[in-house]
Amino acid sequence: MYDTVIVGGGPAGLAAALHLAWHDRPVLVIDRRTGPLFFTLEKLYNVPGLPSVRGIDLQRQMRSQVEELGGEFLRASVVDVHGQEGDFTLVGEDGETWRTRTVLLATGVARYHPTVDGDYRQCFKYAGKGNLYYCPDCEAPMIKDLSTVVIGTDSADGAAGMAIGLSRYAAQMRLLVTNDSALSAERAARLEQLDIPVLRGKIAKLVGRRSHLDALVLGDGSQVAAEAFFVSSPTVGRTDLAERLGIEIAATGHHAQPKSQRGDTNVQGVWVAGDLRPMTQQVSVAVGTGNIAAVMIDQHLRRQQAG
Repeated sequence: MYDTVIVGGGPAGLAAALHLAWHDRPVLVIDRRTGPLFFTLEKLYNVPGLPSVRGIDLQRQMRSQVEELGGEFLRASVVDVHGQEGDFTLVGEDGETWRTRTVLLATGVARYHPTVDGDYRQCFKYAGKGNLYYCPDCEAPMIKDLSTVVIGTDSADGAAGMAIGLSRYAAQMRLLVTNDSALSAERAARLEQLDIPVLRGKIAKLVGRRSHLDALVLGDGSQVAAEAFFVSSPTVGRTDLAERLGIEIAATGHHAQPKSQRGDTNVQGVWVAGDLRPMTQQVSVAVGTGNIAAVMIDQHLRRQQAG
């Protein structure tokens, strides 16, 4: 029986585990190791106190801190959770189970890559490793004074909004819409006003060297070359476990809704943190939500133990 089981080993889950382990709480982090920080080779410049740290190194350092304090880690996939405050059971895909007094869900969001000849996996070579970016709040300054293409994978208007917002950084901005969604008149007018060309076509091939993407080859054989690329895609939280527990879903329809900024939910004994919440995907923000949730969990357990 753990005091807390944390589902998700990204920055939010690790920050929470660090606080709980420091307070000598039996804590287990269960993670599939598919989060983007495990594969981020680009440097992060906006993590307080850690200038120009690579994402993968930050992930390793945080985990090492937790392990030094006695926190446990397990690579597994949680497919079910049930129970009530004081005695929850989590179930793995191979049937293994774990019991815990409290639960913290830090399951993050699903990242949607552009498809290349129908296959999204071809982007893995470049995502988070060179000049293929996804998070304006995290990475927008990386395209300063560079020719940039925003790749729209979902709504054309959403991609246009990203291109418009990022245009203040880039030397040149273009928008590539890869599906049949239409631009609104308002978005089209604003793009024209800012001299942002709109291209359309499906991506047939990526052209690059090592982790650096040089150009997109479209289905008609034309090439779209640039110094940087930004992906506009849906932000969808991994809410399956939250829904199984009956946690309220946010108005976005794709995230878990905490009751307060402390991360507590409408299900007693369950907290949420990080990108699963409806907020920006930024490391320092995720760390903060994980830490405050852990503080609240520790205080909650102390009150229970005090009677």
